[in-house]
Amino acid sequence: MINDDNAGLSGVDVDELIKAIHGGATLKTLNGISDEVMDELHNMAYAFYQNEKLDEAIALYRFLYIYDFYNAEYAMGIGAILQLKKQYDKAIDFYALAYALSRHDYRPMFYAGECNLMLGKLIQAKECFKIVKEESDEKSLTDKAEIYLNVINERCGDFKSDEEMKNVHGNE
Repeated sequence: MINDDNAGLSGVDVDELIKAIHGGATLKTLNGISDEVMDELHNMAYAFYQNEKLDEAIALYRFLYIYDFYNAEYAMGIGAILQLKKQYDKAIDFYALAYALSRHDYRPMFYAGECNLMLGKLIQAKECFKIVKEESDEKSLTDKAEIYLNVINERCGDFKSDEEMKNVHGNE
């Protein structure tokens, strides 16, 4: 049992709070925020993104993700903005989260492939695009992945590492 004189927790059943947290509760749930409010905020964040107001968009997507870390679309939104801001390593991290949360949505894997490509990590990019091509049911996505794979294969062949490829091709 936790001491009842915790500062700032007056009126809160701490045991129930801890039980909810252990059960995977989100801040959205704990604060009673409706799906409608979250959807409205998501629509605002996406509108900011579409209008290239990236600072406003990422602030809202981060808020949404903090309040509901199970929603893959919020992690995707953050990843997309970071990709536009050329923060590719960070974008890859958020795409990995989105992919883990939505297992059968291969968009995050595809976009992670693009980020790896921009970082010059061709082997990782190739693996991402290969997964998309082999696993996704979305034809437009698999077609794009196949184009990337063809270009990478034409340029690099079947190297096992980016280092091996650089040793053969140099800094063309």
